[in-house]
Order: sequence, then C-alpha cells, then structure tokens
Amino acid sequence: MTTPQTQKPAPKAPEIEVEAPKITKKALVQNLLEAEKGTTIEDIAKQTGWQKHTVRGHLSTMKKNNIVITSERIDGERRYFIKNQTD
Repeated sequence: MTTPQTQKPAPKAPEIEVEAPKITKKALVQNLLEAEKGTTIEDIAKQTGWQKHTVRGHLSTMKKNNIVITSERIDGERRYFIKNQTD
C-alpha cells in the first residue's frame, strides 16, 4: 500500500510588525504640560504610573533645568502649564 505524497505548504514569510515609536515618560509629561488645558498632578501620575511625589519631584527638576512651569487653580483644581515662548 502506497500513501499519496502530499506537498508541504511553502513556509510563510515572517510578518513584520511595525511598532510606533515609543514616547518616554519625560516626553509624555512635557506634552501634557504643553496641552492647551495644561494638566494636573493626578493626570500625570495616571499617565506615567508614577506616584504623586515623583511627579512633583520631576516638575521640580524641570524647573531647575530652566523650563518655566506655571500653575493656576481652574474649577477647583490646580493645573500646570508650560507656556510656549510666543504666548
């Protein structure tokens, strides 16, 4: 008894996954601060996974690096901003 020979399927080309460039947490914080509405400590902590005291420490470090960060109380919450030079 002979078994019919079946052809093996041709190997598939490996699928190439293109990943979006990863944004660092520091860049994420900067983007949040540059948003029109600014951001809160809580928003930054949620987006980065940092604790609130880490967020405040990072903001302090940014200020020491001559980045002007301002804050305003809007609708009962403190919002932080980086104002563009043209503002």
